[in-house]
Amino acid sequence: MKVSRLFASVALVAAFSATLFAQQPPSGYHSVACIKVKRENNTEFRKWIAEDGRKYAQSRVDAGAYSSWMILRSVIPAGESAECDYVVVTMYPGIPPAPMGLEELDAALKKAGMTVSAQQYVDRRNSLTTLISNDMFQNQGYVGAFKKGDYFVVNYMKVSDENLDDYFAWETKVWKPLAEAMAKDGVRTSWSLNRRILPGGSDQAYQAVTVDVFPTWESIYKDDTQFVERWHKVHPDMELGTTFEKYEKLRSLAKSQLYVVQDLIQSTK
Repeated sequence: MKVSRLFASVALVAAFSATLFAQQPPSGYHSVACIKVKRENNTEFRKWIAEDGRKYAQSRVDAGAYSSWMILRSVIPAGESAECDYVVVTMYPGIPPAPMGLEELDAALKKAGMTVSAQQYVDRRNSLTTLISNDMFQNQGYVGAFKKGDYFVVNYMKVSDENLDDYFAWETKVWKPLAEAMAKDGVRTSWSLNRRILPGGSDQAYQAVTVDVFPTWESIYKDDTQFVERWHKVHPDMELGTTFEKYEKLRSLAKSQLYVVQDLIQSTK
C-alpha cells in the first residue's frame, strides 16, 4: 500500500557524523530563506555558496551563533515556475539573533578569515540572487536523522486558528510514532513538524510545515507495503480510516514541494 505525504490525501493514506541531524535543535527556532538565482548566474552562485557562503556559515556555527545551517535545492518544481531555486535553513541554539548591520557583519567576516568587506559580501550575494522571503519557524517535533543528498518532501499546511493546537497534538500523537517506526524500518530517514512563527495570521497561505525525508529518489515513490501492519503495531487502539478522517478536518494541504539537501553544517559541540 502506497502512503506518501508527497500526495497527502486521505485516500492515499487509507488505501552521526557531523553531517547528520540526530536531534532537534535546542530552541527549535530556525529561519528559512527562499532565494531565486538569476539564470545567467547559476554556475557562479553554486561556486559562491560552496566557497564564501559555506565558509561564513561554518564560522557562525563554530562561534555558536548557529546550531546548524543547510542549503536545499528545489527539485520539483524547478525552473521559472519555482518560487525558490534554493532554500537556506539556519537553526539557532536559542532566541534568533537580531539582523546584523554592516559593522557587525564586517567583524563576523574577519572572524571567518575572509578578506572581503561586509559591503562587498552583500553586493556579491545580491548580484547573484534575489531574496523572495525569509520566514521564522519553531520545531514542534523531530524524528530520525538525515544527510547530504537526502530528499525533503515539504508539506505546507493551512490550519485555522481554532484548529492549530489540535492539529499539532494530532501530528505529535498519531504521526510522530509512525515516523519513528518508519525511520527504524528504513522507509524514511527523518520527519519534522514545524510551526510558522513569522509572518503569522490566518491570512497566510500556510501556518505549519511537515517534512518527510527520504534517503534516495526511488524511496520517494516506492510502495510502503507494510504501512497497515506498522499502523496496527504502533496504534493498536486506533482505527486507521476514522483517525485520518479527523486529520483531514484539521488542516488542508496548501502545497508539497521536493528538495534535495545540497550542503549542510552542524555544530559538533
